[in-house]
Amino acid sequence: MAKPCVTMLIGNDAVAVITFSNPPVNALALQIFAGFKEKFSEAMTRDDVKAIVLTGDGGRFSGGFDINVFQTVHKTGDTSHIPDVSIDLVVNTIEDAKKPVVAAVQGLALGGGLELALGCHARIATPRAQLGLPELTLGVIPGCGGTQRLPRLVGLPKAIEMMLYSKSITSKEGKKLGLVDAIASPEELLKVSRQWASDIADRRKPWISSLQRTDKLGSPSEAIELIKVAREQAKRTAPNMPQHQACLDVILEGVVHGGYSGVLKEDKVFRELATADTSRGLVHVFFAQRATSKVPSVTDIGLKPRPVKKVAVIGGGLMGSGIATALILSNIYVILKEINSDFLFKGIKMIEVNVQGLVARKKLTKDRAVTALALLKGVLDYSEFKDVDMVIEAVIESIPLKQKIFSEIELACHSHCILVSDTSTIDLNLIGEKTQSQDRIVGAHFFSPAHVMPFLEIVRTEKTSAQVVLDLMEVGRAIKKVSVVVGNCAGFAVNRTFFPYSQSAHILVNLGLDVFRIDRLISSFGLPMGPFQLQDLVGYGVAVAVSKIFAEAFPDRTFRSPVVDLLIKDGRNGKKNGKGYYIYQKGIKPKPDFSVLPVIEEARRKANIMPKGKPISLTDEEVVEMILFPVVNEACRVLDEGFVVRASDLDVASVLGMSFPSYRGGIVFWADTVGPKHIYTSLKKWTEVYGSFYKPSRFLEERATNGIPLSAPVKYSSTPMSRL
Repeated sequence: MAKPCVTMLIGNDAVAVITFSNPPVNALALQIFAGFKEKFSEAMTRDDVKAIVLTGDGGRFSGGFDINVFQTVHKTGDTSHIPDVSIDLVVNTIEDAKKPVVAAVQGLALGGGLELALGCHARIATPRAQLGLPELTLGVIPGCGGTQRLPRLVGLPKAIEMMLYSKSITSKEGKKLGLVDAIASPEELLKVSRQWASDIADRRKPWISSLQRTDKLGSPSEAIELIKVAREQAKRTAPNMPQHQACLDVILEGVVHGGYSGVLKEDKVFRELATADTSRGLVHVFFAQRATSKVPSVTDIGLKPRPVKKVAVIGGGLMGSGIATALILSNIYVILKEINSDFLFKGIKMIEVNVQGLVARKKLTKDRAVTALALLKGVLDYSEFKDVDMVIEAVIESIPLKQKIFSEIELACHSHCILVSDTSTIDLNLIGEKTQSQDRIVGAHFFSPAHVMPFLEIVRTEKTSAQVVLDLMEVGRAIKKVSVVVGNCAGFAVNRTFFPYSQSAHILVNLGLDVFRIDRLISSFGLPMGPFQLQDLVGYGVAVAVSKIFAEAFPDRTFRSPVVDLLIKDGRNGKKNGKGYYIYQKGIKPKPDFSVLPVIEEARRKANIMPKGKPISLTDEEVVEMILFPVVNEACRVLDEGFVVRASDLDVASVLGMSFPSYRGGIVFWADTVGPKHIYTSLKKWTEVYGSFYKPSRFLEERATNGIPLSAPVKYSSTPMSRL
């Protein structure tokens, strides 16, 4: 792999072109910063250089700061590993240079890359270059002057939007806003940039230091009001993330006390945030997602994925139509099979609605929508399955029905066709037991809506071939999913880990806690909704079916709550009929339905688990812990039994599949932050009071007792069948 480097070439026009290279995105590594200092110092002292053009190699300017440095900071807690770039390089070396510097931007300039360009005296960009400051997604703020220079170039409202919501813009929009000075084709980029730099040096164009500008900030009172409004919005949209408020604090500093004062505060706040738990969690998830692409004995044995160009999807319901949508949007031809014309028409209509919805939200062009829908064909039999590369079964969770379908597709498809089930809980060995093709059977657990949710759980049995797993991983990549490969057990890794979530919530309700308080506290913790509103959303039929599966698989740690049966008896079915724990009306936010309280009281009488018949009293923190610590406990069992490659895979799955807050780093990372010992002692205490549901797992006990993080690699004396 090429080493990071910085080079300088001086032309006959007395313009030095400083080019930095660090494939694939020219990340700003420590070696790059050192190279900048060296080359800029040389250029400033040479008499044959009157101006400088700064550009990135390989068709890209820079994807930003090398965030591997954050990992070092998080391991050591030492922010001295973060180089002094903002003042020493961007201000002193570039912006205050005695010779003008022009940034020639191609491809992308994100994060520190854009901040580097902002410090230059002009920016020339290619037509479709991507510009943005996404640092808040990593729990920090722009740290090289971006909080000060961007508002001065594009105005405060747009700058706040770009930073707080990590929204990038194209160079075309940047030109209109004043961020980009000129647009040039890739072929002409350096020529135009050199001329621009020469013109600044010869005073034919203005020599502008963006940090000194104030013309686009508006009056102080207007700016302060804008920041105040943004602060309130951030409190609603990012209540648990300190970087949003910190970013606004730093912007305000620059507005009130000047750009240089703002840069100084920005550097200080950036370093403080870099060591905070939020940044630790978000950076962990960033690297954990990338680690999912490495699966032992699959991706490291020299196999190459086979092309998958044509896929059959069986079942055009909510999930099947979503899967088909994801496939055609990625240029994969889809055969959609249903059992009758009415169901087929409805399935195709749902796919059309999915695609048109993306067009309406401007996430897809009309031409692209037409092209995608042309890749879809509906059928009522298996006659067109003979040449498909993959079949994805997406019917209801019925073992006999799935077994029948797999027996049929084994006969209808060629011998290399990959046979996939979208089951979310059923053992794949059961599904494929009547076939002779167990090596071709694999699970693809999509999350609804399948064309929107970014996560795919790939389930392999002990018989699934490595080639089939690799092929499905490649399909996942093609349809823009983050895929995690897991072992085959009841609920697989994700649903199994989280099955205690609903169970523990029901235990608390039957112990006397208020349903709506529980939901409110879990939402405040960072999940999009609480367990009872979630149950309303998925429907009570699903809740009953899933509970039955887990009760059979894990009878020692399941709680049979009477609540759902009584809700169904009362004519409730959650969002499906508009009435559950909440009242649902179109276009209106769900409201608590207090008429459900007598039903819950009846359930409490039936369950009869309240100590001495009286409701228990818990603090808000205890409520959250009693719901989430059993989830951690089950995650420990999943790790111990070898159903995931690494602990961070469960973190990714919890964030992308179950919407666990990313800034908490995922379920295992969060548990290590809280402390395994605290989790263990809490569960042990609750076991004595409330029963075996809370009994700590052997894995958790060992880790807590020996002071070992839950995320530390598991050592197996023998390899489990499902070990990946």
